[in-house]
Amino acid sequence: KISLVLCALVMILMLASCGVLTGNKTEITRGKIEGNVYTNEVLNFKFTKPDSWMYYTDEEIAQSVNLSADMLKEDKFKDSLKDNASLFDMMVIDTLTGTNINMGYENLSKSFASNITIDQYIDVLKKQFADITAMTVVFPDKYETVKLGQNEFTKVECKTTMNGLDFTQVYYLHKIDGYMCFLTVTIMNGYTVADIENMFK
Repeated sequence: KISLVLCALVMILMLASCGVLTGNKTEITRGKIEGNVYTNEVLNFKFTKPDSWMYYTDEEIAQSVNLSADMLKEDKFKDSLKDNASLFDMMVIDTLTGTNINMGYENLSKSFASNITIDQYIDVLKKQFADITAMTVVFPDKYETVKLGQNEFTKVECKTTMNGLDFTQVYYLHKIDGYMCFLTVTIMNGYTVADIENMFK
């Protein structure tokens, strides 16, 4: 069931619509994992996983999204993102409950248009999820702004049902130049949204 949820998220976040190509100014680089801590210098935050959680290897990330692990290497990541709609930088899962977090970037010039707003991006997500009959996602009426580390993110907390399983999905979105930076959190049980947010500094 967890892998089905991940596949659905990947399908949504790797959309490829026709977009208008424009120059991107920000240099997107890979985050670094040292012990339990994932550091993202692009978004200025550190995430510390609990001991029961496990970071995916690059090979496992690549297998999950059907890409080559070579594309995720630190020296190739920036060029890989220029040629693809989106790439995942980090995936981590709680081996006990299945709660998981995925961190990635979408090159908006490859998927939509570089000038798309966060609200417009969320509207597209709503439409895409509505087309998945096996999955029901209820979006909130209003979106919050929260701070993770040193940056503010638009927070979209959804109630989701898939294959008879109820869980919470939270999308944290932050746009930099022509990129949409996204954190997707799937909370199966055992954690609250506040618990997850407290893992970021």
